[in-house]
Amino acid sequence: MPVADEQQIESAQDGARRWFWPRRWRTRIAAGGAIAALVAGSAAWIDRERIASDFIDDYLATNGVPATYDIIAIGPRMQVIENLVVGDPARPDLTARRMVVELGVGWAGPEVRRVTLDGVRMFGTYQDGAFSLGALDPLLFTDSAELPALPAIDVVVNDARALIESDFGAVGITLDGAGRLDDGFAGTLAATAPGIGVEGCRAERATLYGQLTTASGAPSLSGPLRIGDLACGGASMTRADIGTALSLKRDFTGAEADLVVEGGGIAMAGVSGDALSGTAKINWGESGLAIAHDLALANVNAPQGRLASLSADGAWRGPSDASRGQWEGTLRGAGITPAADLTASLAAAERGLEGTLLAPLIAKARGGVDRALTGSRFSAEAIVRHKRGEIALIVPEAALTSRAGTRVLALSQINAGIAGEGLSGLRGNILAGGEGLPSINGRIEQEPGDRWTLRLAMADYAAGVNRLAIPRLTLRQMRGGVIDFAGLITASGDLPGGGVTDLTLPLEGTWSAQGGLAVGRRCMPVRFGALALSGLRLAGQAITLCPEGGGPMLAYNTDLRLAANTGKLALAGTLGDSPANLAADAVMLRYPSPFAVTALAAQIGAPGSEIRLSAASLTGDLAGEISGEFAGGAAQMEVVPLDIGALAGRWSFSDGVLRVGDGAFTLTDRVVEGEPRFKPLMARGASLLFDGNAITADATLRHPASDKMVTSVAIAHQLDTARGNARLSVPGIVFDKSLQPEDLSYLAKGVIAFADGTVSGNGRIDWIGDDITSNGTFASDGVNFAAAFGPVRGLAGEVRFTDLLNLTTAPDQRVRIAAINPGIEVLGGTVQFEVKDGTLLNLEDARFPFMGGELRMRPLAMDFSQPEERRYVFEIIGLDAATFAAQMELTNLGATGTFDGTVPIVFDTDGNGRIIGGLLVSRAPGGNVAYIGELTYEDLGAMGNYAFSALRSLDYRQMSVGLNGDLAGEIITNFDFDGVRQGEGTSQNFVTRRLAKLPIRFKVNVRSENFYELATMVRSLWDVDFLGNPVDRGLLKAEGGRFVPANPAAKPVQLPESEDQP
Repeated sequence: MPVADEQQIESAQDGARRWFWPRRWRTRIAAGGAIAALVAGSAAWIDRERIASDFIDDYLATNGVPATYDIIAIGPRMQVIENLVVGDPARPDLTARRMVVELGVGWAGPEVRRVTLDGVRMFGTYQDGAFSLGALDPLLFTDSAELPALPAIDVVVNDARALIESDFGAVGITLDGAGRLDDGFAGTLAATAPGIGVEGCRAERATLYGQLTTASGAPSLSGPLRIGDLACGGASMTRADIGTALSLKRDFTGAEADLVVEGGGIAMAGVSGDALSGTAKINWGESGLAIAHDLALANVNAPQGRLASLSADGAWRGPSDASRGQWEGTLRGAGITPAADLTASLAAAERGLEGTLLAPLIAKARGGVDRALTGSRFSAEAIVRHKRGEIALIVPEAALTSRAGTRVLALSQINAGIAGEGLSGLRGNILAGGEGLPSINGRIEQEPGDRWTLRLAMADYAAGVNRLAIPRLTLRQMRGGVIDFAGLITASGDLPGGGVTDLTLPLEGTWSAQGGLAVGRRCMPVRFGALALSGLRLAGQAITLCPEGGGPMLAYNTDLRLAANTGKLALAGTLGDSPANLAADAVMLRYPSPFAVTALAAQIGAPGSEIRLSAASLTGDLAGEISGEFAGGAAQMEVVPLDIGALAGRWSFSDGVLRVGDGAFTLTDRVVEGEPRFKPLMARGASLLFDGNAITADATLRHPASDKMVTSVAIAHQLDTARGNARLSVPGIVFDKSLQPEDLSYLAKGVIAFADGTVSGNGRIDWIGDDITSNGTFASDGVNFAAAFGPVRGLAGEVRFTDLLNLTTAPDQRVRIAAINPGIEVLGGTVQFEVKDGTLLNLEDARFPFMGGELRMRPLAMDFSQPEERRYVFEIIGLDAATFAAQMELTNLGATGTFDGTVPIVFDTDGNGRIIGGLLVSRAPGGNVAYIGELTYEDLGAMGNYAFSALRSLDYRQMSVGLNGDLAGEIITNFDFDGVRQGEGTSQNFVTRRLAKLPIRFKVNVRSENFYELATMVRSLWDVDFLGNPVDRGLLKAEGGRFVPANPAAKPVQLPESEDQP
């Protein structure tokens, strides 16, 4: 009975406590028999009850066992005792309702033949490793040196029960049976222990039901041990049915047990199994304890995958107290199926790294993992030694093998010590690989002080052009659980928009559960053989990365942090087929704080066609959308003589596309020497898009002072081919007081002023490398302006440029002019011209209807790039004198005749104009000039009267008009009349008729401030009322019969007659 109790309790505790076996079985059995023998051997029948009572009482008193009982009957063959109570009556340790002892006589005399026990109730404890039945202990635990053995007595047990209170819980036992106690006893034993266990390891239910038998002095027990809802330290088992076959040696010095195990609902640390099955064999004796087992768990599920079966086949051997021992065996797993999320996490990483060299490598590894793990198996040979709380683990060999038989993972020569403070002496080898998997080998060693070092290397792992290798990597355990690592990674393959070859990346850092990951506490070089990004190719470069602010370059605990800088940076390579250079004073890589680049400069293209980009500062944020700002930028394309400065805006990068928005800049004309042809224009709200090879940009250019729109620009450029274009659209430049042509270009200064009108058009610039072309067409419905030679009104037409950047037009450009007034207004003309390089103007032809004839300008070339003397030669063809008089409003003057001639006008370098050698000559047969008004001078003398009478109507055979003088000053006009005679309607007398036969020439010199003043003077010669009497106005006075100026001017240094004389 106590044996069964102790076995049950010890089974529940996995042998954690000492297995109690009663030390002196012979003493215990003899005590019970002695009572019956003494009673049966009573010689005096009359005094039999008293004698028996005295004997029992003396025996119990001698052993210190308090007991009460009732003697029911004492006979030579049978004694009956009832109501036996041992121990404190209020809390007895043993009670028996009835005990019957049957006696007989043998060769040695009287002997106990049978004992019948009814209604036995026994109470005991098992605490602190000691078993006790209370008051019965003196009878059971003696100092006898004899080995325990079962007595040869027939026993009948009816309704016997026991309750053992232990440190593990209460155990209730029942026993019914009969037979010779040492050979032939057969009974039924049942035990129950609800909630048995210790804190942290307890079974809700535990029962034992079996057949208890004896044979040849050895007891045995067979039957099922059932355990339900067992939970131990995170492990649990819903049920366990253990078929038990237990046998003890006859001297109780040893035991053997054969167990058949079936269980289910097993779970531990996220791992679960459906069914546990197998066998175990236990041998216990003087030589020690040995447990052999062959157990298997079916349908094992874990977060990492599923096993069809997991088995453990081995044996444990040690002393009977299990204070030390060794387990040696083999663990096997079969039918491995990796978890879906295992490869799903790899797939997610692959998607997240799409476009990089890691994506195809992860894809290859994912396929390799699927092939290697699906249906795979593993086996591990292990030896576990334990002694006084210390465990030594030895794994001579362990392997994971694919379904095809390829070894995927191998461990060898693994040794480790396990104690309360953790692992010690850990060492061993690791080898991993297989079809589609990287080949990794490593060795781990633990140094004194429980610090371990893992050294590993990964061979070149490739998927197409993508390769990754770890030539060396060392991981060391430091104080406080910190893991220090140092090594080198080499890689080649794809990057978003390009790729890298022969990348060499040093790795130095630490990791700990508290501090997380920290990489790069000192400067380290990053090298690559070639780097390509969006058409940019860099070769043979090295970049030194340094930590910023004393911390690591890369840190990760709960959040990722990056803080590194490059110092001065200079990179060289190609962009497409063009050379490219990148430079920066410093690059500060930060996350989540914004990163920054200072003094960024890029030069793309061969000399003569390069593109230069720069920014004083560029900042960006890598958290969320990659974006930032830049300022102090500039952009230049060598083939396009326009520069962008004061460039600023916002940028963002997503899906491989760089976007620039809210851009502002200033566009200026680039000149090597001299003044820029164009004044700076500004832009705001400009945008740019760069998709790795193509650049597109849009901007609206405005005049800074007036904020008027000048043109909108759309740019497209292909980096790989260096091909691009810019489209210009001018919906309408409005010239008024706020905006003048000279505000856009100095070329208009001194040529055009006071412009009023609208000009619209479009243009296009195309380039391939250093070859650039441009064209455009601009038009106006009418622009008014002031030119050097006079006001221009209604300039209209369309001008086509064949080289817009250099302001070169196609030949034979024609515009219409509604009116031009160089002093005399001419109307409705056309001008034919050509412009070269924005500074050379070839005036091919200019024609205007003029005074009944035509006014032409002779072809001329003007260079506006430098100060020069410019000579305009106006040809007058077929000027009609009558039309001239009418248009000049000479109302009292009549004239006839047709004139031809030229008027040269020369402008010096200061823009001062002068007429030199202007001459108009009348055509034959001449004409007439007549005054049709009334003369107011009545008596001027004979000659005076003759002159005025003659001038009243004057026929001439030839007239010439000479023009000289400053346009801004005095104009001298010389009128020469040849072949003059009185015309019709003049007064004639003897003198005039005589004089008419003489050859008469009139010479008239007129000085005037301009052409209108000249016309006024000419009119006043005939129409004295036009200006009034000069004497009355105080302009003239009479001296000696002559008119002289009232206020004579100072005498000139040189006489007029000497001026302009040949």
